[in-house]
Amino acid sequence: MVDVKTSKTVSPFLVYIIVLSISIVFLIFTSITQYVNMSIKFVGNTLLTPFIFISKVASQSISFLGSSWENFTKSQDKIARLERENEELRKKSALVDYYETENKKLSIMLNVVQSLTYKVEVANVISSGFDSAEETIIVDKGIVNGIVKNMPVIAYFGGNIALVGIVREVYLTSSVIETIYSPNINVGVMLESSQEVGILYGNGKLNGTATVKFIPDNVSVRIGTEKVYTFSKSLNYPGGLLIGTVILSKRRERSSFQELVVKPAIDTKNISSVMIVKSR
Repeated sequence: MVDVKTSKTVSPFLVYIIVLSISIVFLIFTSITQYVNMSIKFVGNTLLTPFIFISKVASQSISFLGSSWENFTKSQDKIARLERENEELRKKSALVDYYETENKKLSIMLNVVQSLTYKVEVANVISSGFDSAEETIIVDKGIVNGIVKNMPVIAYFGGNIALVGIVREVYLTSSVIETIYSPNINVGVMLESSQEVGILYGNGKLNGTATVKFIPDNVSVRIGTEKVYTFSKSLNYPGGLLIGTVILSKRRERSSFQELVVKPAIDTKNISSVMIVKSR
């Protein structure tokens, strides 16, 4: 007797249930995965946002600082350039003023020279001596210009032509002028008001004055306004040259003379040129 085995078939419903279950599981898994990804992205973005913001701000700040520094350096360079240009303009302006002043001085000097009745040689002062206490000045004219010792030296300053001193040493292209400040110099002088005659000696450059001696004690002198001039019969100096103003009168006991302290009309440190009298 032959056994016959009956084969069991799978129910379609069961297959459907299985497929549905797998689909649901897959769907759930996919949803969870997407949710997790989204959550991770959200958390990541949330955590990274401050750093991204700070980084962006820092980048902008660095860029701004760099731009500001570049503008600052450019501005500094421009300011430095403008300052240099301004300094150059000031120098040019000062130079123009200097030349205008010198031209005016030369023009005035030319008029003065033309008005004189004696021949002079105009010389520039190149040094006020070898020491602050020196009573000499050095000028740029000498033997080649016909200058000799003992020629009187005058100058124009403040509207006055006044005596400066006398030529003491002469070199090829320069001369040393001993001024009326020097105690070694003596000049025959005359007072303006009384026409009284005396002799003037220097008191030294540091003192800045000179003294007129041998004026009789009974002669009236106008202190502060009395003018002193070179004596017209002086051997070395043209007569009538202004020397200065009496600022003080000294009287000594048992002396019949008074001594007059004179402030020279021209301070040698204020002049840049002189006139050497070559003939009278």
